[in-house]
Amino acid sequence: MNVYRLEPIDAASALWKYSEEKYTVWTCAASVKDARDQVTARTGFTAASEPGAVSPWQDDKVTSCVADPTMTYPDPGEVIREDGSKVDF
Repeated sequence: MNVYRLEPIDAASALWKYSEEKYTVWTCAASVKDARDQVTARTGFTAASEPGAVSPWQDDKVTSCVADPTMTYPDPGEVIREDGSKVDF
């Protein structure tokens, strides 16, 4: 498992209307795909909100997702903010 940092890189993207969380977050996951899936699940994304909707956390043009060896404390599946608070909409 690695800790991944997911960070907005296109704050103007229309995809942000599908996320309650709009700032950098961290999660512990087995892969980049798993990290993106976990963050999508915890940030208020609802596919039913609009047919064909895509979470900004799934789009690599809108958010980056990189391993972050400096962060060591999220539990597997947990999504946290910079201040350590949990994200779970």
